[in-house]
Amino acid sequence: MPVLVDQTAVGGVQVLTASYPVEGRAIPLAMATFEHAKLEWSQNLLEEGFLRRLAGALPPQVRLVWIMDRGYGRATLLVVCRNQQWLFVIRGRAAVIVEYQRRRLSLGRLPHRQGKACRYRGVLYQGKEKERVDIIVYREKGFKEPWYLLVPADSEEILPTDTVVQLYRSRMQIEVSFRDFKSWLGVRGLRLKVRQAERLNRLLTGLAMSYILLLALGTSRLAQQLRREIEVLRRRSRHGTRRTLSCLFLALMVVADPLLLSFSNLTQLLKSSLQALRSGQAKMATVSV
Repeated sequence: MPVLVDQTAVGGVQVLTASYPVEGRAIPLAMATFEHAKLEWSQNLLEEGFLRRLAGALPPQVRLVWIMDRGYGRATLLVVCRNQQWLFVIRGRAAVIVEYQRRRLSLGRLPHRQGKACRYRGVLYQGKEKERVDIIVYREKGFKEPWYLLVPADSEEILPTDTVVQLYRSRMQIEVSFRDFKSWLGVRGLRLKVRQAERLNRLLTGLAMSYILLLALGTSRLAQQLRREIEVLRRRSRHGTRRTLSCLFLALMVVADPLLLSFSNLTQLLKSSLQALRSGQAKMATVSV
């Protein structure tokens, strides 16, 4: 089960979020809010505790794959992942020093070819800690710089190279959902005076529930029928799709038009849509692990 982890800011409050990618968006699974000035421990400990609590709250048969950006590419977090036996895909920074085949070099100096993912096995990550990982280097046309993707060492059987690239590609979906919260749901510009992190957390909890229902509605049969009737596809693919209408936009259209959706069948439609999401029938932009 891929879980996207990232952080955004709302005013002076930081929002740490873990989400599940589906239909170009990301369903929030957990959120934590904090202010840097009021942290009792380091942010690293807060993030590691956040991951532990979420992993512990999920059914034991669920195999998580944490998908994270460069801000989480530290050796101490890799050690935590190894001790917890978590799978992960974490992007590294080009300047980080590694050791490969007894040679010290930066990630940015690992050879690669455009459009071809290259896997380096048994790399010792960072000069002092030397945490053993596999590293996939991948660069597409138009990339400013390659992706340096860290995965557990000797994990090629469960995390094949091409699957790792697909999983990390889905990370942008959490950024899209951050934008949805700030624009469509009105969080941008919010100014809280007292107990900012606590009050924002309560607000985001309510908004997240509404957002999940909207995404479920946007993946329903009714929304997909509406898509087929009104969507005009792009001539060329963009970000891997020719679609022009998001599932969130479709959901808002359905909700706003009483001729499309009556109150009497809303409950049944949401129920069937949520069941589809739970069973994995809704289209994901990632490969199941």
